[in-house]
Amino acid sequence: MHKSPAKIFLFSLCFQGLMLVPALAQNVASSAERVGTPLNGPAVTPAAYIPTTPAAPVNMTSYVLGAEDQITVRVFAADDIPDKPAQIDNDGTVTLPMIGRVHAAGLTVEQFQTNLVIAYKKYFKDPQVTVQVNDFRSQPVSVAGNVTTPGVVQLRGNRNLLEVIGQAGGLRADAGDSVLITRNLSEGPIPVAGAFTDPTGKYSIAHIDVRAVMSGKDPEGNIIIKPHDVITVPRARMVYVLGNVSKPGGYVMTENETMSITQAIALAGGWDKMAAPGNTRVLRASGGPEREQIPANIKKIMENKAPDLQLRPDDILYVPNSMAKVVSARGIETAIGLGTGILIWR
Repeated sequence: MHKSPAKIFLFSLCFQGLMLVPALAQNVASSAERVGTPLNGPAVTPAAYIPTTPAAPVNMTSYVLGAEDQITVRVFAADDIPDKPAQIDNDGTVTLPMIGRVHAAGLTVEQFQTNLVIAYKKYFKDPQVTVQVNDFRSQPVSVAGNVTTPGVVQLRGNRNLLEVIGQAGGLRADAGDSVLITRNLSEGPIPVAGAFTDPTGKYSIAHIDVRAVMSGKDPEGNIIIKPHDVITVPRARMVYVLGNVSKPGGYVMTENETMSITQAIALAGGWDKMAAPGNTRVLRASGGPEREQIPANIKKIMENKAPDLQLRPDDILYVPNSMAKVVSARGIETAIGLGTGILIWR
C-alpha cells in the first residue's frame, strides 16, 4: 500500500512520543514522592508526633506560698545547687540544698526570695536567687452545682468570683441567678451586703446575684475569692411546658421575674394543630406524691376571655391533644392511603 510522505512523518512523531511515555511516567512518580518535602531540608514530622514543649513555670512575686505548693529555687552561677522542684511540707517548710529546712508558707514569693538571699550569703558573696511556682496546690476553692466542670480549682494569686467560675468552665444554661458563697471566718467575713454568720460562728455566708455582676449592674459583687471558699451555683427556677406544643421543655425563670401561661406558651412556640388548648392544665407540686391540677383554657386566655395565670417554679404546663383531631387526621390519612391503593390497583 502506498503511503504519503505526510502520513509517514506523522507516524514517526507518534512512535517517538510513545517511546517517551515510560520515562515521563518515572519522572512524575519521583516528583510525586517529593511533594510536601522541603528541598534540602529535614523531613516533615506528622503533627500527631510533634513533641509539645511543657508550659514554663509561673513566677508570681505576690503569690502567697502554702503547704503542698511545688517550687523551684535557682541560685545564679551556683553549679552545686540543682534546680530540682521541691514541695512545701504541711508544716510550712521546704528542704533546700546547703541551707536545709526553711520556712515558706505564708510568705509571698518575693519575701521568700529575700529570705533565701540572706540564707545563701553564708556560702556565696552576692547570691542572686529566683523562686518559681511550678504547681499551685495550697489555695483550693470548691465550685459545686450548675457549672460546666464542678470540682476543686486552685487560686493563682488574687482571683475574683467571675474568674473562679470561669476556671470551673462557666455557668451552665440552667444555672440560677444567685450563687452561695461560704467562707471560713479565719479569712474574714464576706464583704457584701446581706452576708451573715452561720449558727456555729465559724463561717460567713452570702448570696450574690452573679447575673447582675456579669451584666455590670453590681460590679462590687465580683469579690475576691479566698482559699477554701465554697461556691455553690444552684439550679435555676424552671417552668416546664409539655404536650402538644412546638418546643416542649424547661424554661428558666429569673430570680426577679414571674412567668405567665401566655409567656410560657410563647417560649414553647405555641400549640400545634393536634392540641386541645381548652383542656390545658397546670400541674403544681402540692407537697404530696401527687400534683394539684389547675384547669387553664389557654384559648380563652389568648382571646382575653379568661385571666392569665402566673406560674410558679417547677410548675408543669401540659397541653393535651384533641382526640377528635387525631381521629379526623387518621381518617383522612386512611382515606388517602385507600385512594392511592385503588389507583395503583387499577
